Amino acid sequence: MIKNELIKIFTPLKILIYGGFLLVFVLLNNIIFGGQIALTKTLYDFIHDNIFDLIIIIPIMLSSIVSEIFTYDYQCGCMKFFLIYKKRYQVFISKIISIILITAVLIIAAFFVLTFVYIFKDSNYVNISKEDVLLIIKTIIFFLIALLPILLIYVAISIIFKNSAIISLLVFLLVIMSDFFSKTIGDITPRRFCIDFLLHNRFDKFSIILFASYLIIFGLFDISIFTKKEILR
Repeated sequence: MIKNELIKIFTPLKILIYGGFLLVFVLLNNIIFGGQIALTKTLYDFIHDNIFDLIIIIPIMLSSIVSEIFTYDYQCGCMKFFLIYKKRYQVFISKIISIILITAVLIIAAFFVLTFVYIFKDSNYVNISKEDVLLIIKTIIFFLIALLPILLIYVAISIIFKNSAIISLLVFLLVIMSDFFSKTIGDITPRRFCIDFLLHNRFDKFSIILFASYLIIFGLFDISIFTKKEILR
């Protein structure tokens, strides 16, 4: 079933749309509006400088993808077909694993694009070391981990609402802008994990406890409403 989900998302047209969107965003941000790369800047430094932009753009793309994986299956009737052959928890776990794999692919694709921009923007001053590669792999892993609470929120919205992509997008934008309303609110939203884990490499006790709480609460909530979807409707 995981294979079916990946095939559904990675069609030639969708790869062109999502890949093109990501490529255009990175090129605009670094080629059109970006300045010259500092001569002493390594590949890891360059990617790290673009992390905040990726924290915004990748979840925006995922709001549509998660919606399609859950909401679309209900609307087209595929979900009932899946439940004939699989137990509900098996369907749910398969979809969650698919979303995580797709998220990893998006992150890696974004890093590849940034790597090509770094190399071709000023090929005379490329600074890539083995340490850079290890740091980039570490960043990819932490990026994926930091996005898990946001993904689980998207899943809950996609199970409950029909127009889930739009609602997920609005919720994400509200989370990103939470600092404008109250720093206290911003400190307990999922944006904390992206900022702390990725931008500041900070893993304090409160962040870890809050992160675990998001995973447990929304994980249990998601599987609960998924198994009762027909009753809720």
